[in-house]
Amino acid sequence: MSAQQQQGSSSSGMSPRSGGAANPSGLENPPCPTCQRRMVIRQVAPVLLASGLDDIVYGCEKCGTEVKRTVKRT
Repeated sequence: MSAQQQQGSSSSGMSPRSGGAANPSGLENPPCPTCQRRMVIRQVAPVLLASGLDDIVYGCEKCGTEVKRTVKRT
């Protein structure tokens, strides 16, 4: 596990879902819309009543902005 992955999971206080990758969307974490720094994953939760979809909440460690993205589970 890289230092960036360790920092991302430990700083949010949550570990990635068991058996999943550190970034379940398979994409890079998005930039913060406010300060343009890379955001970290804060939470991954299944979408209720929609199989195969997850809601990912990204958060900026600098300014605290949060962004929610819905992605197809891999």
